[in-house]
Amino acid sequence: MEKQLERHQETEPVVYERSNEEGWLHLQADREKRAALPHVLKDKEVPWKQGAQAYRKHYVHWGPGHHYANAPVGSMTVAKQLLPPMGKGGKHRHYNEALLYVIEGEGYELHDGVKFPFETGDLACVPTYCIHQHCNDSKNWVSVFYCTPADFFDLLGIQSTEQIEMHPNYQPPENAQVLRDEQGRVVGYTTKEGQEIRFGFNANLQKLMDARTALPFLGEPKNNYDFYRRTLGDQISWRQAAPRIIKAKDHSWEETPMGRLKYLAHPNVPSGLLLFDAFLQELPPSGASGKHRHVSEEVHYILEGRGYDIHDGVRWEWEKDDVVFIPVNTVHQHFNSDPRNPSRFFSVQSRLYHYCGHGGFEHFADAPGWKG
Repeated sequence: MEKQLERHQETEPVVYERSNEEGWLHLQADREKRAALPHVLKDKEVPWKQGAQAYRKHYVHWGPGHHYANAPVGSMTVAKQLLPPMGKGGKHRHYNEALLYVIEGEGYELHDGVKFPFETGDLACVPTYCIHQHCNDSKNWVSVFYCTPADFFDLLGIQSTEQIEMHPNYQPPENAQVLRDEQGRVVGYTTKEGQEIRFGFNANLQKLMDARTALPFLGEPKNNYDFYRRTLGDQISWRQAAPRIIKAKDHSWEETPMGRLKYLAHPNVPSGLLLFDAFLQELPPSGASGKHRHVSEEVHYILEGRGYDIHDGVRWEWEKDDVVFIPVNTVHQHFNSDPRNPSRFFSVQSRLYHYCGHGGFEHFADAPGWKG
């Protein structure tokens, strides 16, 4: 290097930098942090919290201070949400998509002013940048399992939430001064430290999104540049027409080498989701799944039964309402401990890994009884 620099008439000083080493140390710290976290969270040990949207149990949250705080997954937020009888969540909008699996109850999604009814077992899909609100029009409580992509959208520079309307029972933080509009509606608050928090539309962002639809591309692409002009229109059309409610009863169970599965969101199953696969899995009494591994992270919500997982040789017990986390590159298999009853869980797998060239499964063992 020194000899090469000597060839220049005016040499520049060379300083030593450690960005690579610092990156390695950061990644190693992340690996150690993930390795120390539990793969099963007991639902009863996670508190209910009231926020701008609704009542939730946050199993995995996004944002500063939450990265690998509770569980060893980082590609998605994971929560359970409750809607009281005849109640509703806050109305809001964000760039990231969201899915809600209806654990119990009946109600409807309100997407850009359009009503989409749901019932127990359905999967509700919230496409990107859709004004949405979760509503309960029954006399019973509604509970849903909720996932969104996590810090990925923050890294892209488009993470945002426009809180348009608070849920009816919203309570501002203690000692906060509530701010109201001329109609008496809550539009924000001032914290005890004097910081002002306001809700509502982001006018500049709305202007940008409106402009995206103002100049539609007509005709067929004539060059590679036109391909991207056409892509804009195609994606806007998809977002407006994408299926919002996937009815579980309309889909069939499949017998596979991994066991009995029912896919609700999959590249071959049209839905309003691009970044998640979602499916149900059922294990027979004293039965087991197949064994496999994938790069992508996966999360299960246990709907019925009790059993355990084996993750890279380590046993993790689970029961109804528990949440099971499968970190990246983990060999895993599921077992039903009940000799009389089947167990069943809802599973979400991040599809982000597929888009960056790390999708697919390594299959190691078939589910007992599989006859392919």
